[in-house]
Amino acid sequence: MSSNSRLKLSARTDKRNSQSLDPIYTAISSAPSSLISHPASHRKLLVLDLNGTLLFRPKRYTKPAHDAHGSVRLRVIHPRPYITSFREYLFHPQTKIWLDTMVWSSAQPPSVKDMVQRCFGDRHGELKAVWARDTLDLDPIAYHKKSITIKDLNKLWKAFSSHSAKTTLLVDDSTQKARLQPWNHIFVKEYGHAERQSDLSHLWGSSHPDKKKQDDVVPDVSDLFDNLTLSPSMLKTSLAPPPSSDAFDSILLAVIGILDAVKYQDNVSGWLKSGGIVLCGAEGMTGGGGGIIGDRWFDTVHIVNWWANKGRAALAELNIDEVAGLVANK
Repeated sequence: MSSNSRLKLSARTDKRNSQSLDPIYTAISSAPSSLISHPASHRKLLVLDLNGTLLFRPKRYTKPAHDAHGSVRLRVIHPRPYITSFREYLFHPQTKIWLDTMVWSSAQPPSVKDMVQRCFGDRHGELKAVWARDTLDLDPIAYHKKSITIKDLNKLWKAFSSHSAKTTLLVDDSTQKARLQPWNHIFVKEYGHAERQSDLSHLWGSSHPDKKKQDDVVPDVSDLFDNLTLSPSMLKTSLAPPPSSDAFDSILLAVIGILDAVKYQDNVSGWLKSGGIVLCGAEGMTGGGGGIIGDRWFDTVHIVNWWANKGRAALAELNIDEVAGLVANK
């Protein structure tokens, strides 16, 4: 790889580190994570965003946002591929031994209720909690407008005292919402119109000759690791991407793989900050800034493929079918 094309981590500024973080939180996230033998002894809390993360809601173009009675008019919803398998994994008895799952969305309660129903169906009652826009402490004007929102996990930790920065994972397509606790955030690629259309093109069997098949592209990522502190066990970890035949967006499969690795960690924030995702789950990480390249891990095909295949293995172990579940509705 030439010097012009090399990714120089030392030259990149992690915007998240420029934020003024709580000193106690900084100390916790800087502590290395250790492996645990019994996941149930360190239960985790998974906090899921909805729109852009688990589903795509097209914007309204013809109908007003409210009906004649002033109620919010619900929008069309397109779940992300593999949502069914994702749901079955989260609520499997073996998963629930170590994982609590909840929803936290910046959408208004009626919309959240509709999205939760579409994503979780008759199993929505198994969620630990469902939080909507009315939990974000917005003033009346901001509440009814498109405004910047922040999900302060301290609020969750006050409500659920058994959880903390060591046990919580926020899965969201917005870094802005996670800026107060960035090392508890799994940043996922937004599932939007372009991603939906790409999935539909595969569903319909169409192809784009000018677009190279991603699975045929194996990037040289060795230089990404130059500035990370690696233990001997990590140096033995293969960076070669596993084979993948994904036709559809596989982010939820990758998240399953990440969750199945995190369940054996005693400090989620330390694991993420040390680069747990980009290092593909290598053991023996030391505390530090390895996660500086983790913001957009989903842009590196081999990393997504690696975790998606881990997700597939986790599903197979629980006898859960891998179902893309894509429906070509309008």
